[in-house]
Amino acid sequence: MSFREKSAWAMALVMLVTGALYVMLATAYPGAPAIGVVMPIVLLVIILSIVVQTVLALSSPREASAPADERERRISDKAGHFASYVLATGVVVGLGQFMITQDGSKMFHIILTCLILSHIAEYGAQILFFRRSV
Repeated sequence: MSFREKSAWAMALVMLVTGALYVMLATAYPGAPAIGVVMPIVLLVIILSIVVQTVLALSSPREASAPADERERRISDKAGHFASYVLATGVVVGLGQFMITQDGSKMFHIILTCLILSHIAEYGAQILFFRRSV
C-alpha cells in the first residue's frame, strides 16, 4: 500500500470519527452557537491530522517526501472532482432549507456536515481509485 493510500485511509478515519462527533454535538445542542460546537471539532481534526500524518511520515520518510507521480495526481484530481458533487449537493440543500425556514443555524450545520461528507467521499474515492489502479 502506498503512502498516499495509507494517508487516505487514515484521514478518512479521522473525518469519520470527528464527523460523527460533530453530528452528535450539533443534534444534541441544536440551539447552541455554531462556534461552540464547531471549534472543538476543528481543533480535534487539526490535532488528529497532524498526529496521523506525522506517524505515517515517520514510518516511511522516503515515500512521504516523494512528489506525487502522474497516477497519484490523476487519482487525487478524480476524487476531488467526485467530492465536489457531494459538497455542491449539500450547499443546494442547505440553501433550499434556508429559503423555506429562514433558519441560518440549520443551514450552517447542513453545509458543514456536507463539507465533512465531501472530505470522506474524497478519501473514499482515493482509496477506491488506488485499489482499482485508475
